[in-house]
Amino acid sequence: MNTFKERLENYRINILKISTRREMADILGISEQLYAMVERGARNPSKKFIKILTEYSNIPESYWIYGIEADFLNERKDFNCIRETVEQLIDNNLIDKNVEFNDDIKDVLLTALKADIKHLFLKRK
Repeated sequence: MNTFKERLENYRINILKISTRREMADILGISEQLYAMVERGARNPSKKFIKILTEYSNIPESYWIYGIEADFLNERKDFNCIRETVEQLIDNNLIDKNVEFNDDIKDVLLTALKADIKHLFLKRK
């Protein structure tokens, strides 16, 4: 499932076996109109909507927002992005042991580091 609306609809129909959006909205304690708009993708889920859904489903927020399965978070090696990025930069002779970087290399390294830090926070939830 790639999109939030697909994950939400799949959860309602295939996991909970709930046929109507109205029933799902009632279970979550929200209006049918709001639930239907989110499930159709006409409206993005609010933080409150995500919180209610996460608490009810016992499924991590990272799954609902990003589609990241809990198994992936638990199995992924910490600092995998930065490690792979540094190895590729070394292999392509873009950095060396003097550790002097131009702005483009700094941007690439910072992006990889941010991805790894985000992963650590998701893993802790």
